[in-house]
Amino acid sequence: MIRALRSRFILGAMLALAILLLLLDCGIVTGNYLRMEQRGDQALERLLDSPEQGGRPAPQTENQRGPRDKIPLFGYEIPAHGPQEAYYLVHIDTDGKLDVDARGIVEPDLEALEDEVRQILSTGAERGKAGAYKFALRRLGDGTIRVVLLDNALQLQSLMDLLRTVLIASALGLAAMFVILLPVSKQMVRSYAVNAEKQRQFITNAGHEIKTPVAIIRSNIDAMELIQGENKWSRNIRGQVDRLGVLLQELMQLARLDERGALEERVRLDLSALAAEEAEQYRERFAQRDLALRCEIAAGIWIRGSAAGMRQLMHALLDNAAQYADAGGWVELKLERSARRVQLTLRNSVSALPPCPPERLFERFYRGDSARTQGAAGCGVGLSAAQAIAEQHRGRIFAAYEEGPAVRFVLELPG
Repeated sequence: MIRALRSRFILGAMLALAILLLLLDCGIVTGNYLRMEQRGDQALERLLDSPEQGGRPAPQTENQRGPRDKIPLFGYEIPAHGPQEAYYLVHIDTDGKLDVDARGIVEPDLEALEDEVRQILSTGAERGKAGAYKFALRRLGDGTIRVVLLDNALQLQSLMDLLRTVLIASALGLAAMFVILLPVSKQMVRSYAVNAEKQRQFITNAGHEIKTPVAIIRSNIDAMELIQGENKWSRNIRGQVDRLGVLLQELMQLARLDERGALEERVRLDLSALAAEEAEQYRERFAQRDLALRCEIAAGIWIRGSAAGMRQLMHALLDNAAQYADAGGWVELKLERSARRVQLTLRNSVSALPPCPPERLFERFYRGDSARTQGAAGCGVGLSAAQAIAEQHRGRIFAAYEEGPAVRFVLELPG
């Protein structure tokens, strides 16, 4: 049990940290991308406004340069105005002739540039992106066009480097968290497991202790009825004692479920044969209430699981149908393989749907309409036990309501 709880704790913590780191990484990269786009837009606007100076202010003399013009960073001195942009400044005259000025471009490809400019003009857009370039154009009053294509290759490469860096840092952080959680989780889970074990042990011991007075009360009722005869008082006492006995039995079953799931060996189990056998055992009980039983059980469905656990699960579902199906109604049991999963469906008619959401049917000691279930023998524990068994087999069970009315229980198990 400690190993299973420890695995769940580590998995949950690692998943939560992975989601947090992913959100942080996305925020960092997105923030840098938006900042890059903003700087690109500012640079394009500046270059369009002052093409003669290349978008730069007039150079300062030596006396005009002060200590604020250089920013120290890790031993280097960076100009305050930042690195020189690499861009093309294109002037298109009224005849469509291109005059290209490449600034900061190491090996300008004028042929490819002309194709890019023609493509930009054909779209009619004044701002946008073309390949690795961010462009902006302005139509001047004399009929000419000025186009600036800003090379973003360096910025994009820096952004990709940043993405790789944050992903590697996140992976290292997850690995470090895993190493830290290994010793920590053992201590944290141990205290929970000890408390849970004490609780189960208390229920088991209390159940065994209460069995004795229950047996004594039952024997005294038998003796009293032999002497004085049966009456309504003795019948009420016997009914409540029987109900208390059922409650003790179901509580002890729940207390043993976790331990059985951890200790009982999983075997290759013929679920088709088991379902057919359990349904046949309930056929007589259904007949006593005039319930029609319909079975559609596909042959040859095998799973790995606990035979005792699956029998208890089937018993809980069939017993629930026997108790709550309306007299003269029907019960339908269907077992089939769907894709890579095994699906068992039990449906039964009811006189009225329970006044609660379907998921509440699996709560311990919850029995829906108390007036409708006053005479039922169960204590609201069987379906909760069925849910615990399904989870132990890495499956799930859920309920749904249908028109008719009817209640449907569906068990899904890995095939």
